[in-house]
Amino acid sequence: MKTADTKRIADMIPLAEIRAAAERIAHIVRVTPMLPCERVCDIAGVPVYLKLENLQHTGAFKIRGAANCIAQLRDRERAAGVITASAGNHSQGVAAAATALGLTADIYMPCNTPFLKIQRTRHFGGIVHLQGDCFDDAYCEACDVQQQSGRCFVHPYADERVMAGQGTIGLEILDQLPEAAAAVIPVGGGGLAAGVASALRAIKPDMAIFGVQARNAPSMAEAFRSGRVETVPGRPTIAEGIAVGSAHPLTYGLLSELLDDIVTVDEGAIATAMLDLIENDNLVAEGAGAVALAALPQLIGRLDGPTVLLISGGNVDVTTLGAVIDRGLAVEQRSVRLLVVLPDIPGALARLAGVIGDAGANIIEILHNRLTGEVEVGRAEVEIVLLTRGPEHVADILAQLRSSGYEARRHAHA
Repeated sequence: MKTADTKRIADMIPLAEIRAAAERIAHIVRVTPMLPCERVCDIAGVPVYLKLENLQHTGAFKIRGAANCIAQLRDRERAAGVITASAGNHSQGVAAAATALGLTADIYMPCNTPFLKIQRTRHFGGIVHLQGDCFDDAYCEACDVQQQSGRCFVHPYADERVMAGQGTIGLEILDQLPEAAAAVIPVGGGGLAAGVASALRAIKPDMAIFGVQARNAPSMAEAFRSGRVETVPGRPTIAEGIAVGSAHPLTYGLLSELLDDIVTVDEGAIATAMLDLIENDNLVAEGAGAVALAALPQLIGRLDGPTVLLISGGNVDVTTLGAVIDRGLAVEQRSVRLLVVLPDIPGALARLAGVIGDAGANIIEILHNRLTGEVEVGRAEVEIVLLTRGPEHVADILAQLRSSGYEARRHAHA
């Protein structure tokens, strides 16, 4: 556990400013619920709770920081409106906060932004401008307009007012669970973790506080370990909301003082966590929102008391959600892809289906390939996707197929 320099931290994002932020934005944001997550307590060895920012009325925490920033603008700045660039939750947070405070908000988004996110940003009152093929194009255009107009640019994380707004979550955590001993917080640009950890450290300096990043986008985790802010090549991740190519010096400086560690989680763990929340808690979390739960197995033995996992958002489109559910089922071997060789004669496929049915599995996809060069003439290879009850059931299915005379194996990419 990190020994916090409380005075130094207090100078960064003062607790008084976080408390003032809570008052400023109280009429705009919801106090989100915290629920016990009893099913993972035995695994973690401590009581575990979920802080549910996915139930914020914009679907994510971002409205807190945006509202605190916009609420402090001078009259002249308010009259001009605000500007930002985002392809995700920040756009909706800024739009909703600006509308609630009576300002206009111009939001620059890449042309390939999913329509649902464009639609929701407009729903919250944002004026959407589609620019370029990627976020950087939209960001550059927004910066150019801001330079020319002098309007306030609401940064998604590298702004003390934004971080103080996110820090109000920390106040709620300790109001709802005064005995909290640890917190696990998603990290992208770092504004959320910096704000929340500042509040927690100021009130309970000895808390264990961990950040979590996607292993495919580990810029802050790498900076945390190396002590240097560098651009880190990333790969696509289902936690796109926390995929940041380079740690920002401001938030890195704060997190290096505030966090005990930053761990990373792979895509399978994130998908499994999202599926877990859907099946067991009736909660939809986006990839970035589920990383705290995904990280829990890595933190076993490092948690000494009641632990809060911050579920930071739940804005995920149905297509992505369907793909993630499929991935989660595959990781847990509740969906499996098999290759089976059988005689290429009438009725052979029906017999195979009967054996699989007797084994208690459900066929959801089948591909019959008689042209592969990997089996001899007169035989065919069948690729089958099955729904199963898990690894033991898969082993039983393979055993029954082989005992029935079939050559059967798991697909190499299953």
